[in-house]
Amino acid sequence: MTSDGKSLEALVAFVEKTLLPGGFHVVSNQKIFNDDGIQIAEFDIEIRGKVGTTEFIWLIECRDRPSEGPAPGSWIEQLVGRRTRFGFNKVTAVSTTGFTAGAIEFASQQGIELREVASVSPESFGSWLVLRHISQVEQLVNLEAMQLNIAPSEDGERMVALAEILNCTLISEKLLKAVKTGEIVRGCDAFCAAVMQTELPFDGLLMNGPGKEVRLQVEYPSDDHFVVETPAGPIRILSINFIGTLSIKETLLPLVDTHEYRHIETGSPISQHAVFATTEVHGTKVNFEFHKLPESGQGYLVIRRA
Repeated sequence: MTSDGKSLEALVAFVEKTLLPGGFHVVSNQKIFNDDGIQIAEFDIEIRGKVGTTEFIWLIECRDRPSEGPAPGSWIEQLVGRRTRFGFNKVTAVSTTGFTAGAIEFASQQGIELREVASVSPESFGSWLVLRHISQVEQLVNLEAMQLNIAPSEDGERMVALAEILNCTLISEKLLKAVKTGEIVRGCDAFCAAVMQTELPFDGLLMNGPGKEVRLQVEYPSDDHFVVETPAGPIRILSINFIGTLSIKETLLPLVDTHEYRHIETGSPISQHAVFATTEVHGTKVNFEFHKLPESGQGYLVIRRA
């Protein structure tokens, strides 16, 4: 687990959101300001809801500081102060490095609940975690060249304007404006859409094998076509000749972290979770995580921004 604290907060917030009944709200990183607009506090996780006719407010604070060792009693003192000042009904402290003996004793005296998130071996999850990697399979569409076909009746000025734009526009840049939506897309986006409309475009390709060349001529009807905006006005695209390659790529994402979220006093698990290596999906770096909640027996697959 990364030590910026955000991963720990995300884990705890996810578990509580999953287990809480309807009517409760979980808010992360809630900032509190005084009457002068000055920030006086920030709560890691705040949970609000009604228990019977009573408004219930629960604060969960998280500490992920591996270099500083077990959480000290001074942190518990701060949480006692927060409970008093802001009127929380319940306060829970969660640490990735455990707690000192003094912190545990003082928390017991003051009614502060203690929890920890500890690293465990994958074998500890043997009853439900059998994967040691996730197979990520991508269907890759690569545009190599395209030819825009326009009406031969276009006048010379507009043809020159179009040629100037094409000469200074890379194939990877946005160029084609869809008349239906007004969206401007790249040629590779138009090629990908055309490929997906063909029958079984990836049929016969081997995983991580050589690519397959594809040549497509796509006609665009009058009510659903592209134009290219030029200083001389928009020029309608009648059809596009595409040349590209298709391939299938498999990447194995290894298991990188296994943790257990549990009560300090009893050692009983609240949740177990496994994290696989970071990957990229549509330009965004993400992690695939498996979560198991022992109390309910439910399991979850979570895709989280890295």
